Amino acid sequence: MSLDMLAEKTGVSKSMLGQIERGESNPTLATMEKIVEGMKVSFEDLIYQKTESIVIIDNDKLPLYKAQEGAYQVRVIFPYDKSRNFEVYEAKIEPGEDCDCFVGEDGSCEYIMVIKGTLTLVTEEGTYEVAAGHAIKIDSRKHHSYCNRGTQKLVFNLFLSYETLIR
Repeated sequence: MSLDMLAEKTGVSKSMLGQIERGESNPTLATMEKIVEGMKVSFEDLIYQKTESIVIIDNDKLPLYKAQEGAYQVRVIFPYDKSRNFEVYEAKIEPGEDCDCFVGEDGSCEYIMVIKGTLTLVTEEGTYEVAAGHAIKIDSRKHHSYCNRGTQKLVFNLFLSYETLIR
């Protein structure tokens, strides 16, 4: 979730959220209450890291990470965690719509598995068609976009790995 989206949902300013995130400011109890309410999580879930051995996730109940009404929506299934080197997203793109790359250019790889439809991946090197049941690996440091040129909704999972890329 971007700071803009979080600020909108919580009523806490983007600058204050940024200061909290960077450890430059300690939030008041009132600010924590706004964040808890806006994110619709319990205070304990926000503060304590749970270590359950099995977690079932309902993708439709995950908050939106990035979205454009009527065009696409992206949700974080497994967010970044310093104890592992990957995160997982689900993207849904409507027919005829595009979505620019939504992950940072931080020297990582994207592993994309198409679930439904056909992904048209536009990169600096060329354009690639990836059908349902197929996958593609790309260097996420280079600008790219995800396009749905088909007639049905495109659904894919994106695994973002923070591994060192081999040239």
